Amino acid sequence: MTAKRNRGLTEQAADTAVDQACRMLRLPTIRTQYPELADAAVRDQMT
Repeated sequence: MTAKRNRGLTEQAADTAVDQACRMLRLPTIRTQYPELADAAVRDQMT
């Protein structure tokens, strides 16, 4: 029997994780565009 784990992140934790990943992978363009891309994704899901 397996138990489900809740691995959800807070919005701030997710933003920080993306920022750190972009720094490590040297993706400055994605890092700067991420807030706008995330907002657009949220808007698209709500329609």
